Amino acid sequence: MKKMFALAGASLMLAACATPSTYVGGALFSQTKQPMLVTANSGSRVGRACATNILGIYISGDMSIEAAKKNGRITKVASVDREIKSYAVWAEACTVVKGN
Repeated sequence: MKKMFALAGASLMLAACATPSTYVGGALFSQTKQPMLVTANSGSRVGRACATNILGIYISGDMSIEAAKKNGRITKVASVDREIKSYAVWAEACTVVKGN
């Protein structure tokens, strides 16, 4: 029984390592969209660039605005948002750029 509690405690501690920060605080399970930038431009194209975090041990990806612009073939930025998904041991943060 003690081993089970120790394993559960260790799992929760490691899970917290994969939790990205948000404006509303950290949580073991979350899915949020956060505004970052709005300009006077408009546009219908959307580009996404994401990074993934596994257990806070391995993080990979390019979530830069430039990568999102390239993925959406955008030259004039209308808005930039951030989407964060966090599920205990796995998290993903994406930059979403809209424009033309």
